[in-house]
Amino acid sequence: MAKRQTKKVNRRAKGEGSIYWYEPRQCYAAQVTVGTGPDGQQKRSTVYGKTEAIVVEKKQRLEMERNLGARIDVNKVTFGGWLDRWLIDYMKLSLKPTAYLVYETNLRLHVKPQVGHIALKALQASDLQTLFNNLLKDGRAAEEWNKGVNPGLSLETVYKIRTIVKSALRQAVDNDLIIKNPASATKLPPMEKKEVVPFTREEAEYFLNSIKSNRMFAAYYLALFTGLRRGEILGLMWSDIDFKAGNFEVKRELVSIKDEATGKYIIDFQPPKTKKSQRTIPLTEDLIKVLKSHKARQNEEKLFYGAAYHDEKLVFCTEEGHRIWPRNFDRQYTGLLKNAGIAHKKLHTTRHTFASMMIEDGEDIRNVQEILGHAKLSTTADIYSHVAERTKKKAMNRMAGLLNVQVD
Repeated sequence: MAKRQTKKVNRRAKGEGSIYWYEPRQCYAAQVTVGTGPDGQQKRSTVYGKTEAIVVEKKQRLEMERNLGARIDVNKVTFGGWLDRWLIDYMKLSLKPTAYLVYETNLRLHVKPQVGHIALKALQASDLQTLFNNLLKDGRAAEEWNKGVNPGLSLETVYKIRTIVKSALRQAVDNDLIIKNPASATKLPPMEKKEVVPFTREEAEYFLNSIKSNRMFAAYYLALFTGLRRGEILGLMWSDIDFKAGNFEVKRELVSIKDEATGKYIIDFQPPKTKKSQRTIPLTEDLIKVLKSHKARQNEEKLFYGAAYHDEKLVFCTEEGHRIWPRNFDRQYTGLLKNAGIAHKKLHTTRHTFASMMIEDGEDIRNVQEILGHAKLSTTADIYSHVAERTKKKAMNRMAGLLNVQVD
């Protein structure tokens, strides 16, 4: 019988063990101790994968399951161990991939390194308060400090981390693993509400007029005239648009997520943010013209690339038909703004601009809510409350013309 050939690969980080090349299967492999047999000998399990990243992922999952066991021994489980269990058992299926990535990343980078080793039963409010204070002070990676970046995480980010931690511990209380939630006693500085300053009408008009020749003109036109989110724009397909009926449906978003198998980022479709986000939006005559012109240009690109064209029926894609990475869309937008000589504002500002102009022009806020796809009317009202002063003045001027009273 031929001896199995293995090739050792560089050792991984401490605690991950060794990943090696397994010749018979032409893949990477690693072994994990999963328990002890009746004879007292260690039981080991082997995991395989086409890449080292896949093996690391499988190995970590197996080790976590071994450490936690089928039932939680509350006297042994650490806070970090509970966070792992909570993510997989309670959050994996309830969160969208993008939201799950936010939870997992924040816990892995900012919470577990500082307090993950503490026994769940022994975790105190003071431990978490120290954690949050440290994150505000120097929560960023050390390499970022050298770039002149504030070493502390933003207050908004720490608030999000605190919310995640509170939720995990609330579940631990519900499961009778701990008596009370220590995160409830922590405090953070009050967070000032940021006022989003939309583009002025002049800026919006100048921006669109300056990019008419750009192949993505229709995308930015759609953003400013409908308030679509970035992912909704990039996820739009031609089958969603009904030119005859004069409307289109928002059915999906194109987002950047982490592939659990490889550990790499990919772009994929997911349902819209909320049920309210799945909506039908009317098309104006001008929107129809812009979209049809864009479709004609896209058809020319299809003819040019022929069989090499990757057709997913997307309204907005690369010249070869591939999906557009959200970050690349942001980069292009930033460059177009710069070329137009307009001060930079986030792409999401186009959504605020649409709503602000609609509300300021007297449109019913419920109609604006429906078009934007906000789940709650209060969200629409809160975000665009800065428009109130201008609309108040317009309302008072209209009132002046309602009653014909001579004033001396």
